[in-house]
Amino acid sequence: MPEYVICNLCGQNRTQLIQKAESPYQVVKCLNCGLVYTNPQPDREHIIRHYHESYYRDWIDNQMDRRIPMWQRRLNDLQNHKQKGRVLDVGCGIGTFLLLAKESGYEVWGTEISDFGSRYAEENLALDVYKGDLKEAQFPSAHFDIITLWHTLEHVPDPKATLKEIHRILKEDGLLVIAVPNLHNFITKILYFLAKGKRLKLFSPQSKEWHFFHFSITTLSTLLKKAGFDIIQKDLDLSQIEPSKKTIDYLARFFFILTRKNFGEAMKVYAVKS
Repeated sequence: MPEYVICNLCGQNRTQLIQKAESPYQVVKCLNCGLVYTNPQPDREHIIRHYHESYYRDWIDNQMDRRIPMWQRRLNDLQNHKQKGRVLDVGCGIGTFLLLAKESGYEVWGTEISDFGSRYAEENLALDVYKGDLKEAQFPSAHFDIITLWHTLEHVPDPKATLKEIHRILKEDGLLVIAVPNLHNFITKILYFLAKGKRLKLFSPQSKEWHFFHFSITTLSTLLKKAGFDIIQKDLDLSQIEPSKKTIDYLARFFFILTRKNFGEAMKVYAVKS
């Protein structure tokens, strides 16, 4: 059953409707802090069932040769900050990033709620992946040098609790890396409207991607601050793999260089403990 929630950032329950979706779902904005989120949200069992084999199959069968360079770019950027240590990838999917990190000399672990995703990572890539959410894994305190969430935070039902658990298990000098979709992805929104004549949906139960939280850099920064982190670097997350869509990344990079503002598909932040 869908579950109604209050604002994950400030705990208030005064909202403004942003976008309607298929009943009972809608996207709302907190009138107190500005966080945009889907309300209600599918329950845990529906979320787990959503990320079954068909969710990953196209990645594995048709996109892997284009997805690996994307993961390699992300790893290269990470290596500019920390070149060794224990890495935990929260919501690791089928484990492609962890495999590349392992081959580069990192010690790697992952968590993944999808039965298919976690099993694929273990059986096909020989990775150590916990099937379940982060808190259930019960990792030791101050255990990891690097924790990454590559387009995971927008999918979890409780981002604030997830970040607090990360704070507990990350070393004092550890690094947190988060990439999420950008609420202010104006380039995509404009191009989509010109092509389709309608607004881009933030949430639909029929979509492949279920995003429960729709972050701006302001709300993501505030959430991190509340969880005990300071952002040390903000950047674009250039993740388009289709040649026809890479123009979006090029335009986003151009505007970012000019204005230092992110109008692209996704954003990436590096953070440390406060």
